[in-house]
Amino acid sequence: MRRSSTVIHLTPSAAGRPIAVATFLTLALLGIAVSARGQSAIQVRGLVDLVATDVGDYRYLNTTNTNDGNFDALRTRLFVDGKRGNTSVYIQFLVSPESYSEFRFYGGYIMQRVHEERNIFIEAGLIPVHDGIWASQTYSNKNPLVGIPLQQYWKSSLPYTMMPNDLDDLLSKRGTAQEYGVTYADTNGTRGYRYASMPVLYDNCWNYGAFALGTLGHFEFSFGLTLGPPSASVQGADINDNLSPHAKIGYAFTPGLKTWFSYAHGAYLDRAVAPYLPAGATVNDYYQDLYGLSVDWKIWKLWFMGEYFYNKYDTPLRKDGLANQSFYVQSVYSVAPAWDIALRYDGLMFQEVENSLGESMSWDENVYRVETGVGYHVSRDLVVKGVAQMTRYQNDWKLIPAIQASFGF
Repeated sequence: MRRSSTVIHLTPSAAGRPIAVATFLTLALLGIAVSARGQSAIQVRGLVDLVATDVGDYRYLNTTNTNDGNFDALRTRLFVDGKRGNTSVYIQFLVSPESYSEFRFYGGYIMQRVHEERNIFIEAGLIPVHDGIWASQTYSNKNPLVGIPLQQYWKSSLPYTMMPNDLDDLLSKRGTAQEYGVTYADTNGTRGYRYASMPVLYDNCWNYGAFALGTLGHFEFSFGLTLGPPSASVQGADINDNLSPHAKIGYAFTPGLKTWFSYAHGAYLDRAVAPYLPAGATVNDYYQDLYGLSVDWKIWKLWFMGEYFYNKYDTPLRKDGLANQSFYVQSVYSVAPAWDIALRYDGLMFQEVENSLGESMSWDENVYRVETGVGYHVSRDLVVKGVAQMTRYQNDWKLIPAIQASFGF
């Protein structure tokens, strides 16, 4: 019998949880009261996701590092936005009963408009993902389906908080990280500390950093620095002494056709693995390099969206590093007023390597997915979707049907 991932995550203490709940409720009530009086630029919004499904033994297929996922029965977000002049503040909280952290501060940042007549901004704080374009679809009222692309959360067998003994040790964990988590140890114990392994980039975890972003004519851009690279976002103390640069350039060929190229580079290893590196090496010597191509095309009643990423990790386990590729292609068709049908196909493919016996295999197990569904916009704030998600993993197709209601308030 399968079970959900048992990766370890630092959870709020029993004493800290009531404080988080009180903070959440206080901000919500304060914001609602102020907004209702109409005396401030503060706005409070919310988003509630309700899902009816039978995930059975397959829940782990969609869980994030905090053990929650889009197919959970209930998830609620609270957004508190404030604006004065050219300065805006955005704060987000998440309530997720099935998560290791049921009530958590999801992120918050300040955005400053630097030019009165141009769309150029500086943002800083705990900021959302800028690599690629999926962030614009991450919320249930924007996502035409229920699940999210594999590249945005699927945990590989390569962690940033532990160091395998060798390449064979890594290969022995193929296909287990998303479901069970992984542990790498020697006779002295765990080689680092146990935590969730790395996805290509992590939509569920914002990153401390600062960005300049905006539009100039047909061009769109974002340039910035974060404490962690795309695979190892930092929401607390920095994990090493390296900053990660990010760059994205987009071009609008027509109002409906846009493309983007993105790149990110940064050291990903935690200081905890330093004792297990080769002599003279440091955690700042091993980098993640992520290259992305994104396309968004709206024409007539059709909407196509897709992304491809090539990802590579430097590692002492293999001289040439470890690479993987990921993609998704998504289409949405408006069949009638308020009715949409959607289809997404995506995959995560890992580089072939040789073990000590000369046998060739991918360094983790490849995963493919098809998700399709129908959406009905009951009103501007309420969307109901019926979907079927099929994941090819461990040489078998696994089906999850679901009905989701997404309500914004």
